[in-house]
Amino acid sequence: MSQNSKVLLAAIAGAAIGVIAGIMVAPASGKDTLDDLSKKAEELKDDLEDIAAKGRKSVREISDTVTDNLQKNINGLKKEVSRAKDS
Repeated sequence: MSQNSKVLLAAIAGAAIGVIAGIMVAPASGKDTLDDLSKKAEELKDDLEDIAAKGRKSVREISDTVTDNLQKNINGLKKEVSRAKDS
């Protein structure tokens, strides 16, 4: 997980904790409080799913780049070995 992802995750978690704490001390009925908590939990879940999706995309992109670079290096080495054999 990159440093930016960790910071974003910490910010989201901190915001969620703040919202929950605010809801818990707010003068509202039990049902209203549970409804608010449920909505905020759903929002947090959506945010975390977005972060996970972005992380998976980044890993795929890095993997593709590494694979391409390795393949280029392998092809270059094969050419060099072939040239050395022909010499």
